[in-house]
Amino acid sequence: MAVSKSKTCLTRKEGFTLSELMVATLIFTLTFAGAITVFFQCIELAEMSRNSSAAVGAVKNQIAAIENTPFAQLTAAYNNATFTAANLTGIGITYVTNPSADTAEVTLTFCWRQKNGRIIGEDANLNGQMNAGEDKNGNGILDSPVKLTTTIYDTSGIS
Repeated sequence: MAVSKSKTCLTRKEGFTLSELMVATLIFTLTFAGAITVFFQCIELAEMSRNSSAAVGAVKNQIAAIENTPFAQLTAAYNNATFTAANLTGIGITYVTNPSADTAEVTLTFCWRQKNGRIIGEDANLNGQMNAGEDKNGNGILDSPVKLTTTIYDTSGIS
């Protein structure tokens, strides 16, 4: 008994079923969404890196200015003084404390706003002053990932 060609074509299964296509589409969509998420996170991290470098540069420039200031004028000139960085929406602040007569501890902090609106550091309104609710760790100064503390010594009496 011979089977006709038209009957064979109807009983053969070729291609994919609708459920197989839906599962494949779901897998592809989830993979693509994950890849896009990783891509945008990488862009955000690259921006964070650029901004951190700019903030570190601003802090280093401020330290250079402080080093060129006579020790007797250090507290008056730089305690609670603010500074900025080029191409960065943010503000830095300098704190000067004198633990002894011939030393000064200088802490510089820089806070900024990312393009996505996220504030990096404790200065939520970027005004260079500690307002209510900004000192998260209770140490009495504004903190940030870009923070430098150094000790400066009075060398005027040394020959």
